[in-house]
Amino acid sequence: MIEARTMRRVVRKRPHVEHFIDVDGLAVRYIEAGESNSGAPVVLLHGFQAGADLWYPFTFPALASRYHVYALDLPGFGESGGLAEYSKESYGRFLCAFLDRLGLEHVQLVGHSMGGIVAIAAASEQPERVDRLVLIDSAGLPRSGPHWTAPVVMLADRSTFHAKLYPTVLRLASKSRAMKQCLRMIREDSVYPLLSKLSMPTLVVWGSRDRVIPLEHATLFARNITHARLAIIRGAGHMPFYQKPTAFNKLVFGFLKNE
Repeated sequence: MIEARTMRRVVRKRPHVEHFIDVDGLAVRYIEAGESNSGAPVVLLHGFQAGADLWYPFTFPALASRYHVYALDLPGFGESGGLAEYSKESYGRFLCAFLDRLGLEHVQLVGHSMGGIVAIAAASEQPERVDRLVLIDSAGLPRSGPHWTAPVVMLADRSTFHAKLYPTVLRLASKSRAMKQCLRMIREDSVYPLLSKLSMPTLVVWGSRDRVIPLEHATLFARNITHARLAIIRGAGHMPFYQKPTAFNKLVFGFLKNE
């Protein structure tokens, strides 16, 4: 059993409460802010080789100004422990257990890239619990072409042009312990069969210049999720919440529920 710990940190004007808790024997780190805001809480799920801190400097504080927001280090990344196996099913079960541990009966899920897989898996398992779903350049659909070309194509993505983000990306990547397992999950574990189970309102957000996950995947998500709508952010790559924060926040604020 991991002893729950809480600490308040103000680092580089980043006020939040940081927690370390036990979820079914797994140590999990998450950050929290906006506790006094009403409505269904917002849970942020980061992408591959990342962590909760990648939602700074724009998304986390902006959302926390209106919502009660949680952002966690997914298992295998950041300061959280690891899973026995890495699949969409195991991540979905973990997230449901995490919400149980916090006593969150209704939430709004926001998943970026690999975090989209986790959000879809949990939302398909417990759809009544997820009031709204936001998928940002989500992974989870099969890709055509040889895998060896992916790293080359990714270098052309607009997100690689933001040098200020490099220290955070490198720091978080150095802490990941599930790179190979999750890369295999992203490439081979399709969420396509789960999309028909998603009954909640869903916003699919995509950068028009995403070179990590092709834009056609955005259309596939929007067409196969019953109550989905698609929003494309022009000029953004794989991380529109960082590259075009004003446009991104406007879209998300207009979609999420306050009550």
